[in-house]
Amino acid sequence: RFCLAHRRRHRRVLGRRLLLGLLLVLLRRGGRWSLGHRRGPCGRRLLRDSLLLNHLLVLVRLLLFLVLLFLVFVLCLLHLLILCLRRCRLLQHGRCLGIPFGLLLGLLASAPRAWANAGAGSTPPPPHPPEKEEQPERVILRYARALPSAGGSAPDIERHVQGLHQQPGVLKAQALPRLGMAVVTLSSAAHGERLVERLMQDDDAVELAVPDTWVTAFDFGAGGVTAASLERSLRGSGSSVPSEAQCSAHAACRLRGLVGDCCPATDGMMLSCCSARGGPNLFALRSYHGTFLEASADGRVQQVLGVAPPEALFDLQVHGNGTFALRSHFGKYMVVDEHSNVFADRNVAQAWERFNIALNWNGTITLQSHLGTYLSADEGAVVLANRSNATFREQFTLVHFAAQGERLSNDPNISRLWGMKSYEGFDIDAPEAWKIWTGEVGDGITVAVLDTGIDYTHPDLSEQMWVNPLEIPDNGVDDDENGYIDDVHGADFVNDDGDPMDDQMHGTHCAGTIGAVGDNGIGIAGVAWRGVRLMALKFLGASGSGRTSDAIRAIDYAVAQGAKIASNSWGGGGSNSALRAAIASAEAAG
Repeated sequence: RFCLAHRRRHRRVLGRRLLLGLLLVLLRRGGRWSLGHRRGPCGRRLLRDSLLLNHLLVLVRLLLFLVLLFLVFVLCLLHLLILCLRRCRLLQHGRCLGIPFGLLLGLLASAPRAWANAGAGSTPPPPHPPEKEEQPERVILRYARALPSAGGSAPDIERHVQGLHQQPGVLKAQALPRLGMAVVTLSSAAHGERLVERLMQDDDAVELAVPDTWVTAFDFGAGGVTAASLERSLRGSGSSVPSEAQCSAHAACRLRGLVGDCCPATDGMMLSCCSARGGPNLFALRSYHGTFLEASADGRVQQVLGVAPPEALFDLQVHGNGTFALRSHFGKYMVVDEHSNVFADRNVAQAWERFNIALNWNGTITLQSHLGTYLSADEGAVVLANRSNATFREQFTLVHFAAQGERLSNDPNISRLWGMKSYEGFDIDAPEAWKIWTGEVGDGITVAVLDTGIDYTHPDLSEQMWVNPLEIPDNGVDDDENGYIDDVHGADFVNDDGDPMDDQMHGTHCAGTIGAVGDNGIGIAGVAWRGVRLMALKFLGASGSGRTSDAIRAIDYAVAQGAKIASNSWGGGGSNSALRAAIASAEAAG
């Protein structure tokens, strides 16, 4: 009982010393601790308590060190995340977020294994990564006198190719008679090098022998298209002014003796002679909740529901410094006053009537006033420019409307095709061409799409697909004896079959730009609304990459089937003389 009472008297001492010890640990001070009174009647038990306290303090130090290390790791991840956000211009490329999050998930996934290895007392060696399946080597050949234009024939090149099977290491040799070329598959790179050296020295018929290369449909490196470069291309720069802004383009300006940039003039006003430019760029501004901005006759700007009325149409006029003015249906310019109110009651477009337009990652735009605030359309009829940051409430969709001399389709996503009709003239003037011709009459022209294939079942493309007249669908027979079974809409040179279905969607995207059915109320409209025949030639795999030799095989197929135009939206791998020769041969074949 005496010892129990003696220990109770030291409980408060134990608590105070424990708190003091934690404080000193945080201050990076340490040392051993004792409860004292070791020579009393209960000295042994008090000594045991002192040892327990020292062990507890060591564990607390270790725990705090681990917590501090974890906090440093989290701060590093946050710093990396901030750098990615800045690099990707605030989520304009969502895949950049995968860098820090992938690292975090990888560490969390490996943590249980590390703890298990530590508990077992030994760390096993890391497993060997699975070996990548080695791709066979290929060599591309061109024969000097095998082209039809040079008097050659298919049997001539077939005879040359048959002799290649006797060469060491040759697994397969395919003749491309329309191009006067051949593709040889070998078991190893060493055999390929020896074959190239042997043929160039001993075979006078071989004009060109080069190893195969790899190409890709996207990500061409630092020079690729980014959201920032796309925005710059849409908005232009202060040193690059559209040709219609030059005085020499307008008779009235020339009569006044004006030179340089007169539309707008140096004083910031749009001169009357500028109205002679090639038609207005008519757009409607649709908010995120589906309303349209409307300018009334008395200058008020409000929101309306339903179909955009004529009062909702604005003419976007570009200025030499990259800003824009919005001219209403009544000939008045939109302005933001000092109280952030929005009106459309100005006769001229000066500094207060100008806006900066930024293209967002989702295809919408934001309009920034001269005050630095953003045009906003909340739920309701009021339109203000009082937001300092751009959110989804400040995002608008530009809805195209045909001006005089233009024709637009009724497809719902036609406004997203800025390359067809842009508010700054960086387009192909497709509406002007559609006013004259959209391809409704005639047999059309065959376009070979060399890419990742085409989704030939797509409702906007199925009507436009090329059909092999010599092939019977789904009978499992190579009816035209060209080496591909059931190649109804093209061929797959990745898997060597007749089904060019797209498994990456890059080729489908390109095919839609070329020939998506226009004016059918579905999706988008291609350059050719009707009449074009899309031949799907798949030589790029699901990863978006493929071989140059497969591209050459696709070109040979296209020439054999009578294609007149080839779409090649891919690159990389450096220059390849065999590919240049194949393109030249295809051009010579018509």
